[in-house]
Amino acid sequence: MLNRQFILKIVRFVIVGGSVTLIFMGLIQVFAGWWGKQLGFLAAYPIAATIHFLLNKRWTFADQRADKKRQVSEYLVMAACTFALQWAVYTAVTHWTPIQPKIAGLIANVAQIAITFFVMDRRIFAAQEPRS
Repeated sequence: MLNRQFILKIVRFVIVGGSVTLIFMGLIQVFAGWWGKQLGFLAAYPIAATIHFLLNKRWTFADQRADKKRQVSEYLVMAACTFALQWAVYTAVTHWTPIQPKIAGLIANVAQIAITFFVMDRRIFAAQEPRS
């Protein structure tokens, strides 16, 4: 059974994810107009990922630990893996459909949500085990 704390964490994650997705879509729209669909996606991704990390660390997982180097490095590995998934989905959608780049970005983002939550909850921002 899911406890109340875990459900609240999921709700916060969804709010952060939705907010960052809207930011990401807006950035893609702007950058794609300047540099094309693919470069627009590439330019928007690091900005959105940084906002995503910071909001999840502070609010979703309420993490106050000092091991930020470990967290950032693990987040970057996770982001690289989920980026590959998002890039493949985005490229396929923009190549084979007439969907706007920002909507293709949304579809690509949805494809990686569960993976991201699981890795952040169980690894990157997991509660530290008490030392004995």
